[in-house]
Amino acid sequence: MNLPRVAQRPRLAARWIVGHRCALTIVILVAVLWWLLLPWKSNAVTWCEAFGWVDFYREMGDGWVGRTIGESLWLFPVIEVVHLFGLAILGGSVIVMDLRLLGVGLKGASPARVLANTRPWLFVGLIVMIATGVPLFLSETTKCCFNHSFEVKIASLFLAVLYTFAVRNRIAVREGVSTCAMQGVAVLSLGLWFTVAAAGRWIGFSG
Repeated sequence: MNLPRVAQRPRLAARWIVGHRCALTIVILVAVLWWLLLPWKSNAVTWCEAFGWVDFYREMGDGWVGRTIGESLWLFPVIEVVHLFGLAILGGSVIVMDLRLLGVGLKGASPARVLANTRPWLFVGLIVMIATGVPLFLSETTKCCFNHSFEVKIASLFLAVLYTFAVRNRIAVREGVSTCAMQGVAVLSLGLWFTVAAAGRWIGFSG
């Protein structure tokens, strides 16, 4: 007996939840950890203060790169626009690959093929982000020294890059990996890169 389409929706929803239970579990765990780890930063001492790097940060900011950008009315916004453009390229490549691992899109292409097509864009986005991020940092070293969002971004960026090349990309080209494992890898990847982007945007509103 064929049920009406409306009556089938709860069953389809339940089937979708069961099929993605691994990814949903990891999403919940990542969200809880993110909620627990980020708020504590409000009253904590930054790395810069803890390791006595305040003077070193100020010396870097007093260099010609930092002074030139700081004294210019247009250099900082132009560099920041390019920085965001690099983030968009990198984010696009990450999202496309992770959605494939989640089984949401591009099901007709193997994960290895999607990785081969997105990896060059990942490199381009990463290079643009670093090339523009360094001068942006040099123009605001004192602010970054006392900014918790900055250290969250740096830490999450390091972890995201390491995880992408050491774990996610290897899983993408490996055969016989379970759906649950691929979904878990994709969710963690998205969580790390989301933290990078969110912390980076929050630098301008905090510290």
